[in-house]
Amino acid sequence: MDLAIALWNGFRSVFLRSPRVNPVEARPALFLTLVAVYLGTLIAIPAIEVPPPWSLNRVAVMGVLADSLLTLAAAWLLMRIMERDGIVWGVACALLAATIMTELVVHAPLGWLAYAALGKGHFIVALVLDRISRWWWIAVLFGVARWLAPKSLGRAALAAMLGYVVSAVPWWWLPSSSMLTSANTASPVTPPVPTTPAPAHEKTPEFDAESVIYNQQALLDDAVAKLKPQTPGVVDLYVVAFAGDAQENVFRNEVEYAEKLFAQRFDADGRVLVLENNAATVSTRPLATLTNLGWALDDVAKKMDPAEDVLLLYVTTHGSHEHELLVDLDPLPLDQIAPEDLADALKTMPAIRWKVIVVNACYSGGFIDALRDDSTMVITSARADRTSFGCGASSDITYFGKAFLAEALNKTTSIPEAFAQAKQAVAAWEDADEDEHSEPQIATTRSIENKLASWQKRLKAGEPVPFAPAEPAE
Repeated sequence: MDLAIALWNGFRSVFLRSPRVNPVEARPALFLTLVAVYLGTLIAIPAIEVPPPWSLNRVAVMGVLADSLLTLAAAWLLMRIMERDGIVWGVACALLAATIMTELVVHAPLGWLAYAALGKGHFIVALVLDRISRWWWIAVLFGVARWLAPKSLGRAALAAMLGYVVSAVPWWWLPSSSMLTSANTASPVTPPVPTTPAPAHEKTPEFDAESVIYNQQALLDDAVAKLKPQTPGVVDLYVVAFAGDAQENVFRNEVEYAEKLFAQRFDADGRVLVLENNAATVSTRPLATLTNLGWALDDVAKKMDPAEDVLLLYVTTHGSHEHELLVDLDPLPLDQIAPEDLADALKTMPAIRWKVIVVNACYSGGFIDALRDDSTMVITSARADRTSFGCGASSDITYFGKAFLAEALNKTTSIPEAFAQAKQAVAAWEDADEDEHSEPQIATTRSIENKLASWQKRLKAGEPVPFAPAEPAE
């Protein structure tokens, strides 16, 4: 059985036609060749969407090798159940060739169609397409089992179900990631837009820096203790909001408004945790620091069902051309946050699968590649080489915060749709101000969008929540 014949029969299997080969002829070398073809296929598909130059994702490569081993295990299972001992490599080659063709003929096209349907608001259509894509493999397994013993329908059905449990079900819970990422996260084309230094606050509350530091664990423990546990069988939304810069109230306003919005309109009351740097709240809120963020995400992961629920992380602060988020509360010496720092903070125990990450900062597009995977949506307020607007001492809320939180999410409960509306609104405001477009970005997948559609379907949205700045310091 050579490679071309194996792939042709894999194509036949996708359309539920029996292979026309002798499984006895297959050898381990053919299986290894098919593993290489499988790897190449999964590299070629994302190359259509990911801009060059490319960087190979080693974790995803390990996923392909693991999937190939699971396919080999499923082949052994089918061989034993169908009582065809001694042909494990023939069955394994047939299944792996069918896996490759299923990716090309079923998963990729249905994924693109589901994504297009979601973009037009057809959530039921997208959900149906996702289910067809997920369950098609069991029909392929049934066809291969019947090929091994055409008259044993009962055993073929059993073999298909057990083979599906071994080779496909594990990936329902394991996060996957694209085989390729862009090697360049930024294009240093546009210089930073000059800004006027913000005037000092008229009245800045004083605080004792040492007592604030020592009080962090108690404040964080208290905030986590107030979080509600997840509801079994229901997709709950948990929100962590992070305001990094203490010098401008605009960031405090934004995260405290996000707390109200998601609690009142998106059924997340008791499931929102706010970290903020502001002299007015040092005694009542945990600080927005990298350490606190890592602790908070770990604690939230223990409250939620990490395989069922959705985490929304909303980060708002200044960003640098070098893609660092400003973390500031004078006189405390706080660490800035780079893309890899944020990615590390999100590696919680237990691991949270479903995530929506919003980074509202200048040059925030530089965070996308470090954060994206198959079960994560990443939204940024600007391109990797562009500034965003609306921060400063004279602003109550940033342009993107106003467009996305205060306006779009008060009109729709769809996060992708809210992003699309916000991007249009921000562009219009920038045109009016004659500013260079910030070009907000979104990196998304059909998996996370289908999960959000499922959450949105059961959501009983509350009334719109008007924006109001946080209470001023006394």
